[in-house]
Amino acid sequence: MILADYSSEHPIFIDANIFLDYTLPNTEFGGFVSDFLERVELQDIAAITTPAVLNEVSYILLLQRGMTILKTENKDTVRIKIKANGHFSHLCYDAVDTFNEFICGLDGLKLIPVQPEDYLLASDLGRAYNLLPIDALHLSAMRRAHIRNIATRDRDFERVDGIVVWSP
Repeated sequence: MILADYSSEHPIFIDANIFLDYTLPNTEFGGFVSDFLERVELQDIAAITTPAVLNEVSYILLLQRGMTILKTENKDTVRIKIKANGHFSHLCYDAVDTFNEFICGLDGLKLIPVQPEDYLLASDLGRAYNLLPIDALHLSAMRRAHIRNIATRDRDFERVDGIVVWSP
């Protein structure tokens, strides 16, 4: 399904790649994602995500900022320097702070917690649908919250029964 066509009273779960397409930005999908997130901000769409998704985005933004500053593609170099150099770490975390400010301004976005039972169920879901652990954790939280729609470019979710995938 096409994300631009999403119009439902039911909430939609937002996966990490949607936020990343907006914040990095992605030239192919950024415009579609920007329009979608504007609809979330205006509360035309009820959107849900978890701190696990936001953490996933933050980690990637942190590394991207470090790679840009160091002019490298080597993520290990960035990780090492973040741990060793407070000034560099602060510079990298500026990207996370900017993202957090953006998230706080999305009035139509609700954060739901990841519960211990989500973690335990994720293993079963990962096996059942051949998902990586983080995606299985997202699916588990969605199931607990009775969310059947997901905004993502991750085609792995298309294998999941009872989930409608909406992509830019």
